[in-house]
Amino acid sequence: MRQIGLMGGSFNPIHCGHLNMGRAALECGAVEQVLFLPSGNPPHKRAGLEDKMHRLAMARLAVAGEKDMDVCTEEIEREGVIYTVDTLTILQKKMPDCRFRYLIGADTLCALHTWRRPEDVIRLCELLVVMRPGEDETRILADAESWRARGAQIDFLPAKRMDVSSTLIRARLAQGQALEGLVPGPVETYIRTHGLYGTHGDMAR
Repeated sequence: MRQIGLMGGSFNPIHCGHLNMGRAALECGAVEQVLFLPSGNPPHKRAGLEDKMHRLAMARLAVAGEKDMDVCTEEIEREGVIYTVDTLTILQKKMPDCRFRYLIGADTLCALHTWRRPEDVIRLCELLVVMRPGEDETRILADAESWRARGAQIDFLPAKRMDVSSTLIRARLAQGQALEGLVPGPVETYIRTHGLYGTHGDMAR
């Protein structure tokens, strides 16, 4: 079966940390392809969320030059609140010859209990987890063992840790600061051209 990495999220905006996770999963052979799944209407993130078509466009720009990475529009096209468990169920029917490995940050692993039907999520996919700088590794490893005891298959991905988040990027944009090294160049150009996240629709830094 083909090993497919899935990375879901609001991607508000997509950044180099997301791409770094995808590259790491591909380079270590954990997956053969990474599909990014921008959410049209995520259940947990509403404040400051840009229009889904802008977030989709930025995701496509980000992966355009990346080997074995693509964007899946499944969560953009669906109506209503988007839940990962529903996406996994649909993708399994559409791609029955694939085995899914969901790429998440360690902070997301700690919040997995808040997801809709987490027991079904861990049945439908494996989890590939990346630590971020400054996280409590003892707590995270304990959480992983707890989920493994409930049947989850969890591996930790040997990815370079990047201290970057969409929240940081939005704050820098609101303060008029540059994003060099934080987002792909075409994504920053798109943000400034379209006046997203408090910018003013021009290319001024």
